[in-house]
Amino acid sequence: MLLNSVILVLREVLEAAVLVSVLLALAHSVRLRRHWLWCALPLSVISVMIYSRALGTLTEALDGAGQEVINASLQGAVFLLVPPILCLCTGFPQSGHRRLLGALMGLAVTFAIVRECAEIQIYVQAFSAASGQARAVWAGSALGAGIGLSAGVLVYAGLTALAPVASRRVCLVALGLIGAGMVMQGTMLLEQVDWLPQQVPLWDSSGLVSEQSFIGELLYAVLGYEATPGALQVALYGASLVLAAAAAAVGRKWRISSETTV
Repeated sequence: MLLNSVILVLREVLEAAVLVSVLLALAHSVRLRRHWLWCALPLSVISVMIYSRALGTLTEALDGAGQEVINASLQGAVFLLVPPILCLCTGFPQSGHRRLLGALMGLAVTFAIVRECAEIQIYVQAFSAASGQARAVWAGSALGAGIGLSAGVLVYAGLTALAPVASRRVCLVALGLIGAGMVMQGTMLLEQVDWLPQQVPLWDSSGLVSEQSFIGELLYAVLGYEATPGALQVALYGASLVLAAAAAAVGRKWRISSETTV
């Protein structure tokens, strides 16, 4: 139970920690101050508290699919914020766009934290009460959270240690992949509750990396790894990457046009 708690909580914390680290490093590369983060954190706490109080009602909603649909919606919301963030960062936002960029980053952080904290809360409440191993569950959860937060700090340190141009490019690519991973995870949740049709797997990569392995859990957390994806999952993942790349291209064109005008 201790190991299961560590892995599950680590996976959930890592998803949010990596996203926050990439956004912080991206903000650093475009010289955006961190006011957006200090606003997002208390908003996240309030949102998590509201979500927690309504969890029972939400779980029973939509014929028992409420929790999965809401979590998928939160992941979809994070992804929808990725293209405009990429566009603004690639376009080197001027003072008039910095507030908008900060607001978008803050919302992305809030949605991600609410989703991950809700998953952790459900796990901790269910298993600490049902298994009679509350101490192991809480200890494993604390250890997993600590490892996930530490990994986020290391990711931020590594990204900011790069040269400014390289750091920005790596952050943009990473953010695009994280957003596509959110779409993949949301798609799987909706398939679980039959809101989307079940798909025949296009391939099976579990022989290389099993979803139940530690590496598989980490890849799922960061990139939405699925060993047996269906055609719809692959199509949405690819479309998400294309949309992210297109947004970055629009931002770059905007920047070049602005420099030419000046």
